[in-house]
Amino acid sequence: MKKLLAFIILGLLWSGNAIANSIERELLIKFDGLCVQNISNLKSIVEYAELKKWTIIPPGKDALIAPQKKGPSYKSFGFIENSSAFLIGINDAENKNSCSIATQYKSIADVKKILNEFYKIKLINSQNQGIQNLEIYEVDLMQSVNKGMIVLNFSNQKGYEFVSLTVMVNNG
Repeated sequence: MKKLLAFIILGLLWSGNAIANSIERELLIKFDGLCVQNISNLKSIVEYAELKKWTIIPPGKDALIAPQKKGPSYKSFGFIENSSAFLIGINDAENKNSCSIATQYKSIADVKKILNEFYKIKLINSQNQGIQNLEIYEVDLMQSVNKGMIVLNFSNQKGYEFVSLTVMVNNG
């Protein structure tokens, strides 16, 4: 009986760990730890990327993560972790600091659920065009005296399940 109980407990722990380490949760953990926590100090993200030896994404190859207007500190990187590719972009254009992270996903509903677990957000705009969906949220962040924005951009087209999260705050 004790062995059976031990196996049940281990099974529950194992299944709970699998949920905790889903690609959606990993995305939000990385978004919070890299982007949100460092949004007022973009240089620290670059230093971390260099320390971890992430791949620098050259101009022209960064369309998935690049903003429309690039500031003087714009940089983009890529890395692979646990068989998942992640792209990171930082920018400081138009009096705003921004940091984006992108990867593939399995459930956009899970991305949104975890996003709501992590932050108190308010949807202020939603648009779609073709296979692209864009949701803009207002967010209060401890890292900024001003309200910030989180932009969720995703495709829900089968075979193109890619998502990016961007945090933006005023820096001027």
